[in-house]
Amino acid sequence: MESAVVLAGGAGKGLKTLTGGRPKALFKIAGKSVIEYVLNSLIDVGIKKVTLVTDKPSEFEDVTIKYGRKLSFDLREQEGTEVIGALLTARDELSRGSLMVYSDTLVPKEAYEMVINTYGYSHAPVIMVVPEEDTTLYGAVSISINGCVEGFIEKPVKHIEGAYAFGGLAVFNEQIVRLMERLGRLDEAISEYCRTSPIKAAVWSGWWVDVGYPWNVLEALYYTLSEYRESVISRNAKVSPSAVIEGPVVIEDGAVVDHYAVVRGPVYVGKDSLIGTHAFVRPYTSVEDNAFIGSYSEVVWSLVGARATVGRGSFLGYSVVGEDAIVEPSVITKLLVKPEAEGIKAIREVKRRRKYYKIGAFIGRGARVTTCRVIEPGTEIVK
Repeated sequence: MESAVVLAGGAGKGLKTLTGGRPKALFKIAGKSVIEYVLNSLIDVGIKKVTLVTDKPSEFEDVTIKYGRKLSFDLREQEGTEVIGALLTARDELSRGSLMVYSDTLVPKEAYEMVINTYGYSHAPVIMVVPEEDTTLYGAVSISINGCVEGFIEKPVKHIEGAYAFGGLAVFNEQIVRLMERLGRLDEAISEYCRTSPIKAAVWSGWWVDVGYPWNVLEALYYTLSEYRESVISRNAKVSPSAVIEGPVVIEDGAVVDHYAVVRGPVYVGKDSLIGTHAFVRPYTSVEDNAFIGSYSEVVWSLVGARATVGRGSFLGYSVVGEDAIVEPSVITKLLVKPEAEGIKAIREVKRRRKYYKIGAFIGRGARVTTCRVIEPGTEIVK
């Protein structure tokens, strides 16, 4: 298989606070946009041609130029709305059995290989499914004991017992595409097709993140930064002799790590960013290009967007700060929650045999947090 269709339409309602209306596939995590992780995986599994479907083609021109030497692009403006509109924009490629990929799905290349190999030996359409507790956010797929799809609900209103989440990778055929055209819905086309013909379910049990909500960014940080095996520090970065660098870190061109700062990896420090004196940057943190971490601040398991500022003496944990946002000095995020009681999505940690649920704040693109504010867990702050 040498061709793929990548669906990259829409800003995504769940991330709109952070994206400011830009395509969520272009949201950067550890120096790369989400779609770049997808394209890198496609290259790793031997894909040569990508049909990129989006409602904003001009936004993706830089991506196609950057990857133009490794991939041949067919950039198409989406016809119609929703997922079905994007799929039918590439009906020709999907009919020929091209790999279909959601641009906001992060998964190791081994998942791509699994889907491609399943299609190769079965010669039947394939849908990747993932064991997931809450299928209402991703689409619910029911499978039979022999590993075939029995039904698919794209937007379930409640949890379906025993169902798997749709994993964002699939291979269709001409018959399924014709059903999409006739029925106008992906889930109805799949459910109709599998009544008479098999669709293989490729069950992926490794890590998988659908970057649709701010807490998914924190999950993506964990998995992408966990891939770091060694430190890569640019010769054009300036790291003070008194700074402490521990664990695997990536420090890009022009970045400055000031006197007595501590950076404990895995951590990403982007181009021309600044880690102030005596600042403490803890694991699973990404400081994007031109961001600023003020002196005596502490940041843990968080993403600080490009050109964002975290003021002096602040504590930021399990949080996402959008591009151009300003966190003024002495701001503190509270972390511990009881998500079952409060209805808050949180990161579960186990320490000394005890479970803790932690989540910080989601600070929108261009928003400002005033000095000395104490932010409750799960708070969303908009511009």
